[in-house]
Amino acid sequence: MRMFYFRRGVASLMALLALSLVSLRALAEDAAPVPVPAVTAAEGASPAPQAPAAPPAAPEPVPAPAPVPAQAPASAPASAAEATPAPAPAPAPGVLISRSEMADLPAGGEAEITVYFRNLGDTALKNPVAAFSPADGILLSGGSSSFLLEDIPAGGTGSVALKVRAADAATGVQNLGVELRFTYGEQAPAAGTASDRLNIPVKAKPAASQPLVLITRSDISSPISPGEVFDLMLTFKNTGDVAVKNAAATVAPSEGLTLLNAASTFPVADIAPGQTGSITVKLQGANQISSAAQSLAVDLRYTYDSAGAATAATASDRLNIPAKAAAASSAETPVPNIVVQKFDYGGKPVAAGGRFPLSFTFENTGATKVENIVVTVDGGECFTVDGGTNTAHYKSLAPGKTLTQELPMQAVPTCKSGAQGITVSFKYEYVDGSKRSAVTADIRLSVPVSQPDRFQLNPPAAANFSAGEEGEITLAYVNKGRADIGNLEAQLVGEGFESPAKVQYLGNVAAGASGSIGFALTPEAAGPLNLTVKVTYEDADLQTQTREYPLSLTVEEGMSETDFSMEEEPAAPAVPAWLPVIPATAALAAAGGTVFFLVKRLRRKAAGDDPMAEAWNWDQLPGENEPGGEE
Repeated sequence: MRMFYFRRGVASLMALLALSLVSLRALAEDAAPVPVPAVTAAEGASPAPQAPAAPPAAPEPVPAPAPVPAQAPASAPASAAEATPAPAPAPAPGVLISRSEMADLPAGGEAEITVYFRNLGDTALKNPVAAFSPADGILLSGGSSSFLLEDIPAGGTGSVALKVRAADAATGVQNLGVELRFTYGEQAPAAGTASDRLNIPVKAKPAASQPLVLITRSDISSPISPGEVFDLMLTFKNTGDVAVKNAAATVAPSEGLTLLNAASTFPVADIAPGQTGSITVKLQGANQISSAAQSLAVDLRYTYDSAGAATAATASDRLNIPAKAAAASSAETPVPNIVVQKFDYGGKPVAAGGRFPLSFTFENTGATKVENIVVTVDGGECFTVDGGTNTAHYKSLAPGKTLTQELPMQAVPTCKSGAQGITVSFKYEYVDGSKRSAVTADIRLSVPVSQPDRFQLNPPAAANFSAGEEGEITLAYVNKGRADIGNLEAQLVGEGFESPAKVQYLGNVAAGASGSIGFALTPEAAGPLNLTVKVTYEDADLQTQTREYPLSLTVEEGMSETDFSMEEEPAAPAVPAWLPVIPATAALAAAGGTVFFLVKRLRRKAAGDDPMAEAWNWDQLPGENEPGGEE
């Protein structure tokens, strides 16, 4: 019986121990692996046994050192000298470059200068070569820009003589680039260079005034008769101080003369100051010369040098040529005029992009019949002919008579609002005696154009409102027209509410632009609220347009203010990852202690020295010798 209870207790303890081991293994698998450092002999590991060390041997006598020979040992490398780095080359000696004194070089002039090279170093400059690169305003005379100098000792100076010439258009300070290339050093010669830029002052040429050219003609012995052919010499005299170069003369005769040369422009040789040049032209009188005062317009274009630059100039004159005019009639016929008597475009402004019929009636107001009439309609930038042609021809129109022309027109969609012009051109002829004359006339018609108002406003959208709480009313807009909308303004009209901005000015709205208008308002009390959103703007015709949107709102009672804030409970402290291991370890230790205690008590009881034998009397276990108990 005793062994029965003993085995039962030991089995219970082992089951508890097994459960604890299972918990510990699960925790170990869930936890991240921790590297375990290796245990060295210094940290407590038992070192491997070693054999006892042998006793030290007796010291041997140390022989005296042998003398070291003067030469290098045989094991020394043969290329020791080659392994030693070569010394760095010495820095290049400095060179001071300068030039001789010189006055300002006039533009186009030449001067001789000397360029000096002073050796500021401690070693000589060998085989020095000086190279010069002048700026655009100066030139080197002689055809060479590089010069070989003699060796320049330390502290010595070498020089080169140059001839420089300033360009005709040069002015101000010009630069002369100088570069000296040389070698230096005795044992290991090295190359060196020195460069600088020398200033060459140049004085510009004074600006010359434009030369005055006088244009004259040769003498004409008698007035030119109708149909007469004659030569005329034109003379050009240069009265200025500079030469006239690259000259060309253009001649244009009046209506009673005809130029018989193949070209109307003639080249003229260069004219020195005070000298003259000339050309000869061939002219012919007209078959019928209407006026005795004929003329020949002459235009001379040329260039002259001013401050070294070629400057363009002109000289013009009109030379009178006497002629024999035809006898005038006692009564000259007045020129007949054609005018537009009336026109019609439909009676109302034409919408941009719209079509309309255009008709106009023109009249011959003169006393002479007009012939060969050509009428052309030009709509400009705003109108175009809607099918067909814009030109019509009429054979003749008697004095005081009228003709009517009709053609379909269309306004361009991008045309601006307002009055736009249509030009009607007339070309016709009339006969005065035996003379036929041509006349042209342009008449401008004005047609009003209107861009349609396509400014769209959506009805206002309002949210739910509560008394004392701010709400918002918005309405969107878009300008679908091709013209801008001006001075857009919105206003809230009504009572029973408060708004930070009852009137809003939005300015101009470009064609195709869109946006929205928003009002923030706060109703004062619950119940019905009536207000109106009023919008005004100017359309493309600068007409003020007004749109109103009445609103009927229902304002609800405002909610009472309640504090729903709650104090946040302090967060529970975080549980360390190793905390669940402690209960399992404690349970394992308790189970082991219990087993150890029971085994020890049994051994004492078997030996008979247990002071608590009575308390641990296994014969009086509960349930023995009782009815139903185990025997």
